[in-house]
Amino acid sequence: MIAGLQQADKNLFKKPDLISLFVLIPWEAKSDILIGHRQHLRVVGSSMEGTISEGDLIIFRTKNLNLEIGDIVVAFHPKIKNKLIIKRIHRINQNKFDLRGDNSGSSTDSREMGLFELDLIIGKVEKIFSN
Repeated sequence: MIAGLQQADKNLFKKPDLISLFVLIPWEAKSDILIGHRQHLRVVGSSMEGTISEGDLIIFRTKNLNLEIGDIVVAFHPKIKNKLIIKRIHRINQNKFDLRGDNSGSSTDSREMGLFELDLIIGKVEKIFSN
């Protein structure tokens, strides 16, 4: 855990059920009010160990993110094309984000790659289904 950041919201962790998995289906209401826009990923790696483990399933929102310090996000790796990474927002500097893994000894993050531009962040984690 990064010093000074809040613990992960325990409501993020639960076993999958049919209602929870229904949110994986993106849809939009006829009135153009955003209702869905969620995606899911299976976690590979240990950079978020302590909060998210390898093999866990995450659901993340891709619209209306309202990003804050402490949020866990899915972002494009700035140096490896089409690779996604999962990190926590450590600091926000205008529209640039300091993203770090909770397992600092096993994380490649902003300490090596620099700040992430907003357009590299594609989603905010809403649920974590432990493996």
